[in-house]
Amino acid sequence: MKKTSDKNLIFNLYSLHGFTGSGSDFNLLETSIQSILDGVSVKLNWFGPNLPGHDSLSDSDCSVKGQYDFLDRYIQAQAHHKHNDYSNFPQGHKNILIAYSMGSRLGLLHATQQTSFWDAIILIGVNPGIRSIEERTMRRESDKILAEKITNQGISWFLDYWKTLPLIRTQLKTPDDFYRAMQKRKETLDPKGLKNSLLYFGQGVFPDLWDLIPNIQSPILLINGKLDDKYCEISRQFSEIHPNSDCEVIKDCGHAPHIESPLATAQSIVGFLKKYLF
Repeated sequence: MKKTSDKNLIFNLYSLHGFTGSGSDFNLLETSIQSILDGVSVKLNWFGPNLPGHDSLSDSDCSVKGQYDFLDRYIQAQAHHKHNDYSNFPQGHKNILIAYSMGSRLGLLHATQQTSFWDAIILIGVNPGIRSIEERTMRRESDKILAEKITNQGISWFLDYWKTLPLIRTQLKTPDDFYRAMQKRKETLDPKGLKNSLLYFGQGVFPDLWDLIPNIQSPILLINGKLDDKYCEISRQFSEIHPNSDCEVIKDCGHAPHIESPLATAQSIVGFLKKYLF
């Protein structure tokens, strides 16, 4: 990956949120990155779509192919280029992926298909796929049960349940006003969209991408919270098979360090970008 010699850098940052999230979940991180880069000759273009199942369309295609096609079209729309033509992006622009959890699976899927498109990839809490057929089947069944409960018991029940999970409850570390606004956004989610996202893009049906990781030509930064033991171990294994990947562990936070500790996460991201793109 060549560094650019152009002092007037333009970074196109595509941020992909997690399950129950939205593009706004990256606002704290965006502000922190911008403050760190204050005075540096770099323009940041932030793009944060609401992914299928989390948008205003009740009939969005939440399948693996549907999610991939959505992201592919979205990228092309921002660059004003024809669908599936990655060769004519404006010179001097650097395309950077910042993705979290469910969004990081989608971003990784895209990167395994477009192996040289991204100039830098930041994955927060990523799982490249469940390898075991038995574990995949069990996860598919548990997601099906949860999807049925969302349908039968409604969004309020689900959100109360969701925020008590060990993986999620560390988000209480988030500043109060941001946390309240984030929860308010979640209350507007369509139960049908969440159900479809679980059934058709959950980890039980998501493909195993582990063997495709070495094909990705972009430098990759893997970020996890210190309290998130499971995903720290996944990232360690990931870094062993990708020749150009760095791991960063953010202390005192769990699965969502970009929300729980945005400044420390931003510092790690900026350090990574300076290493490869400045």
